[in-house]
Amino acid sequence: MLILDLVFLLLILNLPSYADMDKNADPKMLTAGVNQISSPGIPGNISVFGPNAFGVIQDKKGRVVVAGAKYYNGRVLLWGHDGFFNKESIESVDTGCLLINSIKWTGRKPKPKVGVVDNSYLVSYLNNLGVQTRSIEIDNFAAVDVLIGGIEKASKNQQTQINHWLKQGGAIIDSATGWGWQQLNPDQQLSTDFTGNIFYAPMGMVFADGFTSDTIQDGFLAQPLPSSSTNAYFALDSLVQKASDQSKITDQEILILSNTLTTATNCVPIDDQIFRPKLEKVLGNHINQQNPSPDEPITERNILQRLAMSEEIRQSRRLAAKDIKAHSSAKIFPGISPAGTQPIKRSVKVDTSIVGWHSLGLFADAGQMIHVHLPPTAVGKKLKVRMGSTTCRLWNKSVWNRAPEITNEWPLTQPETKIASSFGGLIYIVVTEATHEGSITITINGAVESPYYKLGQTSLQDWVQRVRYLPAPRAELASDKVILTVPSTEVRELDNPELLMQTWDRVLDLSADLAVLSKTRDYPQRYCADVQLCAGWMHAGNPIMIPSVTAKNLVDSNHLINEGNWGFYHETGHMFQNPDWTFEGTGEVTVNLFTIYILDKLCNIKPEVGRMGQPNIERKYRAYFKEGIQFEQWKSDPFLALYMYYQLQQEFGWAAFKNVFAQYHKLSRHQRPKNDQEKRDKWMVFFSKVVKQNLGPFFQLWGIPISESSQESVSNLPIWLPIGFPPKE
Repeated sequence: MLILDLVFLLLILNLPSYADMDKNADPKMLTAGVNQISSPGIPGNISVFGPNAFGVIQDKKGRVVVAGAKYYNGRVLLWGHDGFFNKESIESVDTGCLLINSIKWTGRKPKPKVGVVDNSYLVSYLNNLGVQTRSIEIDNFAAVDVLIGGIEKASKNQQTQINHWLKQGGAIIDSATGWGWQQLNPDQQLSTDFTGNIFYAPMGMVFADGFTSDTIQDGFLAQPLPSSSTNAYFALDSLVQKASDQSKITDQEILILSNTLTTATNCVPIDDQIFRPKLEKVLGNHINQQNPSPDEPITERNILQRLAMSEEIRQSRRLAAKDIKAHSSAKIFPGISPAGTQPIKRSVKVDTSIVGWHSLGLFADAGQMIHVHLPPTAVGKKLKVRMGSTTCRLWNKSVWNRAPEITNEWPLTQPETKIASSFGGLIYIVVTEATHEGSITITINGAVESPYYKLGQTSLQDWVQRVRYLPAPRAELASDKVILTVPSTEVRELDNPELLMQTWDRVLDLSADLAVLSKTRDYPQRYCADVQLCAGWMHAGNPIMIPSVTAKNLVDSNHLINEGNWGFYHETGHMFQNPDWTFEGTGEVTVNLFTIYILDKLCNIKPEVGRMGQPNIERKYRAYFKEGIQFEQWKSDPFLALYMYYQLQQEFGWAAFKNVFAQYHKLSRHQRPKNDQEKRDKWMVFFSKVVKQNLGPFFQLWGIPISESSQESVSNLPIWLPIGFPPKE
């Protein structure tokens, strides 16, 4: 039925033929003489969706990094990171060449006058190359032929004027990091609130909130040029044309089509009249039929289903609470309450002096309207209500085992706020800024009780007899230091939550002990189980995200104490790492000092009988010295690098690490290491002085680059090397 629908749509849609266009003429002109460009940080992608827009530079998955468009008589070029025009990037490889080509292509004059907003370096750089350039304020745009930057600062009236100027033949080159803006503005939407996207959307381009991946070390190759499938306007045509025989679509084509169309569906503004009318015709009656699950996931090959799922989510998020219906996939995650469960009204106290999420022991079923009542004094205190405990958005994943975005937050700006979600979830009050209100009483109406245990507050009898059997599908166990969020099925038979939370308090205390930090926390460390994560097997953050299959271990004190859990303790360690003593290549190394320490002190699993004592680690260590030491290899192998730290621990004990970490806490801002060389040097010097041994030769034999000055600073100390080091064959 799906294929017939698409074939029919192909007949009724009067689709333009992109094949008849000289689609590569402009990209070829722009990339003339360009082999590769730099990659400042992690560039975001640009959603291209207009018939007169095109990609210029792409990554391996067809995500556009640089894009251009013709708009009436004007031209525009966008770059997906605001760091492209800084000194380090523009003077690297052929980035400057692409910029010069961009000025020629947009300006269309032998010597166009260029105006740059807020980038004095770029003005000097271009003038040195013979390009007539000056710094301008955004309101002086009409005095130049090519405007670089400044659109974000333009008022609505100025945007209107610039748009008119552009239509008459003006030219704009601009840059932004879409995902970065979204992270800094979590309460706003990139498609509707970001000034740049409001301005550029009529041209068929917007900054998206995804990431791109380098196609060469620290950069992007200019070839191959982006295909028409990187433009959502034409990608939709291609999807319809090839739907009758998907066997003819390669995996790479599927990947590009899926990325292009899913990104556009999420990023193109609601009122768009270029791409969205076509999308609505293609999706037809397939909306509200998508139910991704671990058993029947939506994959990249299910492009139409991915688009429908994306559109379902987009539509539900713009509806008023009274109009929102339950999505059928909510039963997969976060789950739904048993049939017949009655919603309740409850008043809860929230301490507004503590920043972050505040658990309430309440769950909103999918589609259920929730009423949140604030006391008058709390209105305007930047409080929010959140629905959903996961922080994982799955838009960039090739497989969806659940709906890709299920959480939402609403600002509490009125005495009463009505909210609803198609997916539901645990309800939280979010304190964004600490206030002097202290504890306030908030009333929630329409929610379902969820199993919630708080150490020191919930009685064991109440837990065993009533609380653990409460109907909501998600449960939380809390202390002042830790909160665990798991499926309720994992706590139905939990008899001793007190021991469990005391164990987790101990894990956090041990981590603070090693890091030489206070054991008193400003807010709890959260752990949340999800059926699918956005990154890694587990990943750090607050909450630390774990796969649901590991939730049973998260709430098993016997497992945590007697066996230990490398993954849980590893991610906890990430929350205590200090960048001052974590140089390049050791992000996944120094974290495991905490893993090993917790296993040692909580589980009595000594480092030498744990992973570091395994034969494969010893073989790896010996092979490194036998084959010739290479710092790049050391940095790329976390357990090889960890062996070096293990040798220090075995000789000098944990006290040495604590004393070294304590030294870092004493550093002023100006004394902190400013680059990797300084980080390596300071680590060696601090450790040497704490243990009163010269560790310079030890670092050198391992292949760790340290400066001569750092070696000289500890040369008065006796040299230390482990017995039998370096290892012989």
